[in-house]
Amino acid sequence: MENDSSLQIERAAYEEFRCLWNLGNFEQQRLGQAFYNHFELHKITDQAALRSLYEADGEKASSLILRLFHLH
Repeated sequence: MENDSSLQIERAAYEEFRCLWNLGNFEQQRLGQAFYNHFELHKITDQAALRSLYEADGEKASSLILRLFHLH
């Protein structure tokens, strides 16, 4: 799924994150929270869309990640 987002993450970095997630490296965190923390998204000025990502888990978080970020 392509999008016009200016937010970009390398596909390899995303896949590495997913592997770490599947291994349980982010214990006690929601998927969106783990993604936000792992990629240090607090450094992005516009936090409006990222707030819902931080609070999301499971399929909702996965969907938001793919909608908000362009994987290249």
